[in-house]
Order: sequence, then structure tokens, then C-alpha cells
Amino acid sequence: MTLAVRILIAGLLIAHGLVHASLSWVPLPAANGPRTPFWPSWRREAVDPAWPISRLGLGAPVVRALGWALWLAALLGFATAGLGLLGVPGLRAIWPALAGVAAAVSLLLLALYWHPWLVVGVLLDLAILVALVWPRWPGLALAAR
Repeated sequence: MTLAVRILIAGLLIAHGLVHASLSWVPLPAANGPRTPFWPSWRREAVDPAWPISRLGLGAPVVRALGWALWLAALLGFATAGLGLLGVPGLRAIWPALAGVAAAVSLLLLALYWHPWLVVGVLLDLAILVALVWPRWPGLALAAR
């Protein structure tokens, strides 16, 4: 993989992680306005009753804490995977595993806190997983060294 491709893919991984964090800052939907794709965070009490996890009867504090933990894990996983792909010592050898775990955590997060606007995130996570487990697919040999 050329240096330019490594930098591009690393930037996309890091950006994907930052998008996860940004959804905890999306404004809450206005009363009678469209539903916005927001995730719980430490700074607000809001829970969307339309989230699949909200319908499990876990209680708002658990729903918020799990959402916060999942988006933080996805953010850190994608960011460290991107840094590893850029050659940061200690992360270089494990970046594919970090990216795979982050994509799996992200898919779980998206499933539990679903909003239709987040379909792009599902497609990105699936593309990352396919690229990591199918290294002989032309153009997607991310895990190959």
C-alpha cells in the first residue's frame, strides 16, 4: 500500500471515529420537529424512545451509560487504528484488529441507537470489515503488509 493510500485510509478511519463522537453533540429534536440522529452523552439526560435499546426496559441511566461507552470505544478504536496505519509504534502491528473491533462496536452502537440517517455508518463499518477479512479482494487489501 502506498504512503498516500495509507494516509488517506488512516484519515478516513480517524474521521469515522470523530463522527461517532460528534453525534453526542447533535441538537435534540425540537418538539414537533424531525427526529435527529443523536446519541447519549455524559452531558445530557435525553433518551430517544425510538431507539431499539430504549424499548428493552433498561432504564434511562443504563441506556445513556451504554451508549456513551460504545461511542467512546468506537471513537478510540477508529482513532488508534488510523494512528497505527500511520506507523505509530505499538499500534502499527495491531491496527487491523483495532479497526475490526471498532467497526463491530460501531455496528452494535448503530443497531442499539438506530436512526435511519445512520445507514451510511453501517455501510462504512461493513466495508471496513470486508476489507479486513477479505485481503485478496483487489483494492481492499487493507490488512496486507
